Amino acid sequence: MLKKITAQQLRIGMFINDLECSWLKHPFTLNKFLIEDAQEIQKIRSAAIKSIEIDTSKGLDVLPVKTKYVQTKPLKDIYKSNQNKGGINNVKVEMQAAKIAYSEAETFITNMMADVKMGIQVELEQINPVINKLSESILRNPNALLGLSRIRTMDKYTFEHSVSFSVLMMSFAKSMGKDEEFIRLVGIGGLLHDIGKTLTPDHILNKPSKLTADEFVIMKEHVVHSRLILEKTKGLSQISMDVAAMHHEKFDGNGYPKGLKGDEISFAGQMAAIVDVYDALTAERCYHKCREPAEALKFLLNGAGTHFNPELVKQFIQSVGIYPVGCLVLLNNNYLAKVIEIKDNMLKPIVEVFLNAKKRSYVPRQIIDLSTQTEINIQSPESYDKWNVKPEV
Repeated sequence: MLKKITAQQLRIGMFINDLECSWLKHPFTLNKFLIEDAQEIQKIRSAAIKSIEIDTSKGLDVLPVKTKYVQTKPLKDIYKSNQNKGGINNVKVEMQAAKIAYSEAETFITNMMADVKMGIQVELEQINPVINKLSESILRNPNALLGLSRIRTMDKYTFEHSVSFSVLMMSFAKSMGKDEEFIRLVGIGGLLHDIGKTLTPDHILNKPSKLTADEFVIMKEHVVHSRLILEKTKGLSQISMDVAAMHHEKFDGNGYPKGLKGDEISFAGQMAAIVDVYDALTAERCYHKCREPAEALKFLLNGAGTHFNPELVKQFIQSVGIYPVGCLVLLNNNYLAKVIEIKDNMLKPIVEVFLNAKKRSYVPRQIIDLSTQTEINIQSPESYDKWNVKPEV
């Protein structure tokens, strides 16, 4: 569908069908193209192009008109209604809604960061519907979104990290019995926590090797930038702000930007410090390979009492499980499986078997609840690289 919009409505992911001006008046070689980055949007706005024709069948549509956020059903009621139906949704049932929520959140954070780069202020009204879908999915069954957050691409790290961070924060809060409002607020903080990186030079943000001491000083400034940007966001809660402002503080006072120690770091800030490190370690980066979840959890345990609140580290491990959703495991019957859901027994999750490890051949997929099995157990956590399979397998 063709639609005319203004330059201010442009978003990354839109397909330009016609710039509606002479080719002499714009810096592009073509009149039809996909908007792939913030620089292209800035060029169009700088060229004083007033009207653009987009094709919504080939790219994104304009953002919906801002409306006051209305939640039709309290999150606790959603959770209760699913319990009354026989427990929280099966992870396979929840996956469809989770995929939509995750994709919309990723698109939102990508466009929001592009806007902030160009000086457009973050507005809470646009964030609320995105968080609503994520939090509802978390309350129905956190395993679906947790599984999706394991499927990452190196070139989209900043955006995917923000969504994954938000999902992990909400799942962590839910596992500790926090109320629906707290769950939403830490989720909002998670989405926005790295917004200050929009002011970090790209050559530092995307450097494929270790930062120099001077570069690291500049990189650390993103926390201060985040706080300054978010202080202008009308209606943002202190809990959400703390997630952004304190996620690099350490329990022993050796973090940044303020070197806060112990309870000087808020509860949400202490949660965020754990989640940020875990998610960064388990993601593919331009300068290091991702670690397996079990290895990342060991790292957190080693930092308990120094970098992290030791009690919260224990709570986090209970939240994600000893074998987190999405991780690869070898069963004692020589079959390879992916963890798809965690129940009460963290040592016996629900897994999906897909490979005969001995023959290295794929087999028809079979879902097994290990808590119901007496003979089949997890022998060891495994690496996706070792077996040459992808997390989305």
